[in-house]
Amino acid sequence: MTKISASKPFDGFTLIEVLLVLALVGIITGLVAGNVGAFITGAQYEPPNRVLKKAILDAIYESSESKRATFISFEVNSSSFQVTDRAGYQINSHPIYKGGLDDDKEVPKVIFKAIGPQSGSDGGSTIYDEDELILSRIPFHYGSSVPFEVEIDFNEQFSRHRFDPFSGFVLKGKE
Repeated sequence: MTKISASKPFDGFTLIEVLLVLALVGIITGLVAGNVGAFITGAQYEPPNRVLKKAILDAIYESSESKRATFISFEVNSSSFQVTDRAGYQINSHPIYKGGLDDDKEVPKVIFKAIGPQSGSDGGSTIYDEDELILSRIPFHYGSSVPFEVEIDFNEQFSRHRFDPFSGFVLKGKE
């Protein structure tokens, strides 16, 4: 014979247990909702210096493959780095904002500068004025470019990057 144990039937959850579960669900929902908002806001744009590096590698590739000059410029209206040919025909576009540029989005200030030939007694000065070194676009010929640097002012952060004219990689400063 099977022995049946006499146990108390389950009547449900107490009010305190239900309130405790609801409070925990509310807290978790608040944490997730706050993080999702920050995640969505952060995913709307890619940092300009990262987009610039992609555009440079693209320009180097295009110029070495086609054996023709390519250029990089910054288009303020679309907030994107443009890779073009000598005639200005767009080969590729590298936008900073995903989904286009709205009125409420900040447009980075981008300045391209050639690095003048270094001369002088200390070997660290150039005969050119700053204004003479500002470029509207950076040329790439057969996979290389003029020595250049880029200044980017975006979201109240300023950065300056010097690039190797052959590889397109960022040069580290003197330490």
